Amino acid sequence: MKNDAANEYIARMTEAQGIVLGSPVYFADLTPEMKALIDRAGFVSVANGGMYRNKVGASLAPFRRSGAMHTIDSMNHFFLSAEIIIVGRAISVGREKGDVEKDEEGLQWVQNLGRRMAWALKRLHA
Repeated sequence: MKNDAANEYIARMTEAQGIVLGSPVYFADLTPEMKALIDRAGFVSVANGGMYRNKVGASLAPFRRSGAMHTIDSMNHFFLSAEIIIVGRAISVGREKGDVEKDEEGLQWVQNLGRRMAWALKRLHA
């Protein structure tokens, strides 16, 4: 499909040095939209000789009660399959809109993850 957003995301992932995937946790898993993107981007990568190889990746997952690590694992499996260097992950707790912004520890994880990603990208592309 010409107006399919996944095609745009895949093009951006191809151009980027780093990829951050994030998905809220619904029913202890990532969203169907994220799974569809992972599957499509993965098949495109395989068909093009591993075009994401040696990019830097990180995953994010806000959750309420459970499923955060399963969601992170699902996104990291894409990174591992595509030979993307994983620099870490961050999770945050929230139920209602805006709750994640109040999770001070979760926000600290995200900030540290951003610093780690920047550090790795500098070393790989200096």
